[in-house]
Amino acid sequence: MVISSMMDKQQPLLSIGLILLGALLGTTAHVSAAQMSEYVWQNRPLLLFAPSIADSRLQQTRHNLQRRRCELDDRNMIIGVILEQGQSRLDDQTISPSDATTLRKRYAIDRDQFAAILIGKDGSEKYRRYDVPELDGIFALIDGMPMRQDEMSQNPVDCSEQPQ
Repeated sequence: MVISSMMDKQQPLLSIGLILLGALLGTTAHVSAAQMSEYVWQNRPLLLFAPSIADSRLQQTRHNLQRRRCELDDRNMIIGVILEQGQSRLDDQTISPSDATTLRKRYAIDRDQFAAILIGKDGSEKYRRYDVPELDGIFALIDGMPMRQDEMSQNPVDCSEQPQ
């Protein structure tokens, strides 16, 4: 009984400690380019390469993506912004400059080049464009994939009522 009572009193402290540890780790977390494999069979990354955050094609693409959030989520898409100058991110996690360089080399993107590359759930490249990507075309490409067909039949989502 005494041990049980002590454990009950320590439980909130343990929970708080775990929350604080998670918050601390979350602020310093970053994704390794070498660990893109963590997204295989889970997500469809859309990698946006640009010289800087000020690139007009990147700005237009990000604006278009924000307006289509429901459709992105429905297709398990995550967004990566890989910059030559500035902070790169993948799925809202920081990417180190060396990992950004690794991704540029892996996909053969020059430092001053803009590109949008869709990676399928199987980890292979599905789409590449060197200008603002056509989201309807990307969505149609994904929706034609057998895995996506299964997803739509098992969990239909209607994004038509979402503001665009």
